[in-house]
Amino acid sequence: IYGLVAVSAPYISLRMKRNSRLRKFEVILPEAIDLLSRALRAGHALTAAIEMVAREIADPVGTEFRRVFEEQNFGLPIREALLNLAKRIPVPDLQFLVTAMLVQKETGGNLAEILDKTGLVIRERSRLMGQLRIYTAQGRMTGWILGLLPFIVFVLLNFLNPGYAAILLNDPMGRKAILIGLGLMAVGVWMIRKIVDIKV
Repeated sequence: IYGLVAVSAPYISLRMKRNSRLRKFEVILPEAIDLLSRALRAGHALTAAIEMVAREIADPVGTEFRRVFEEQNFGLPIREALLNLAKRIPVPDLQFLVTAMLVQKETGGNLAEILDKTGLVIRERSRLMGQLRIYTAQGRMTGWILGLLPFIVFVLLNFLNPGYAAILLNDPMGRKAILIGLGLMAVGVWMIRKIVDIKV
């Protein structure tokens, strides 16, 4: 058990940091889109607008746009630099933004207006996601309770009555029952996650 914890701890820590960074990126992205749109309306080129975002928007958005600016500054086409950004940051809102910018580059049109509409769509999507998180909070809490309750009850029973559950650990049938129970719990938690994980 200690070995599994030691092996999985770095992975879990990195996943938590990654998810935190992506959530922060999603929160700050609409602000970056607004700045891009204002810069383009003021007459700046797209590369100059990207540099402004890199300078003035907080991390992690500013850092990633700085990398886009540096890549195209060193000779990479802006299309490739934007696609690299979309690959590095797997956030649906950013995919919308990059797609809108690339489509405008291929077909023409007013990029500032496209960015305004994209920013509006992203804000509405974010608002809807917030409402969904509120509506599905009970389901998520149910999943946590159902997942943790058997372990809590097992520990409490053994604390109050030592040896009460020894047959589960010592008897082969008891160990099989534990494995079957853990498998069914995993299926139940997976099903609850699927029910509350609504795609927008």
